[in-house]
Amino acid sequence: MFIFTFLGATAQMLMKTGMTQHDPTLWNYATNIPLIIGYGLYGLGAVLFTIALRDGELSVLYPVISLTYVWVAILSVPILHENFNIQSWKGASKILGILTIVAGVGVLGRGQKK
Repeated sequence: MFIFTFLGATAQMLMKTGMTQHDPTLWNYATNIPLIIGYGLYGLGAVLFTIALRDGELSVLYPVISLTYVWVAILSVPILHENFNIQSWKGASKILGILTIVAGVGVLGRGQKK
């Protein structure tokens, strides 16, 4: 699931990068390398999630997907040059949200069957 969430975040970074570089025409969608790789990583992530479903509980695994938000928030700073100012209300609320997600997933993980 760790790899799945990281692949999902990486896919989103690539899709965002791809969509900011081209005009929205069908040809540009079809030849947009970052966009195509992003879709491929999404597909690979779906395969990994399906494999995880074989042995894991859906009620535990599905909320783990929220860790993708954590990866996106982290990766968006160096890749997309987004601002993550902890001293502003917006930055502080991002940190609080990330900590809440991580804590929630941690609590769910402790309750999972072995």
